[in-house]
Amino acid sequence: VAEVRGGTVNTFYVHPAHFGLPKARPADLAGGDAADNAAIIRGILDGRPGPARDVVLLNVGAALFVAERVSQVREGIALAAQAIESGAARRRLEHMVEVSHTEVSA
Repeated sequence: VAEVRGGTVNTFYVHPAHFGLPKARPADLAGGDAADNAAIIRGILDGRPGPARDVVLLNVGAALFVAERVSQVREGIALAAQAIESGAARRRLEHMVEVSHTEVSA
């Protein structure tokens, strides 16, 4: 990670274990064709545990931290997990799909 704070660039290594997540092998995160990738996303949104869900949680947690929506990455991970477990993340995706299929009148 390269972080710019106060005009200074700090670089450091982040390991998933720092956030309570196991390390995954690259093969565990490999996608496939569109149908395979859609199945992976559905699995994540259904709360299926595993490396794909873990990497989503870590990325969302980091994004929320960078966006200053949370004070720690772990807090962002917890919010992401809550959104998945409550069904809110799936509902948001379904809404986005619905809106993307709506015709816009000129």
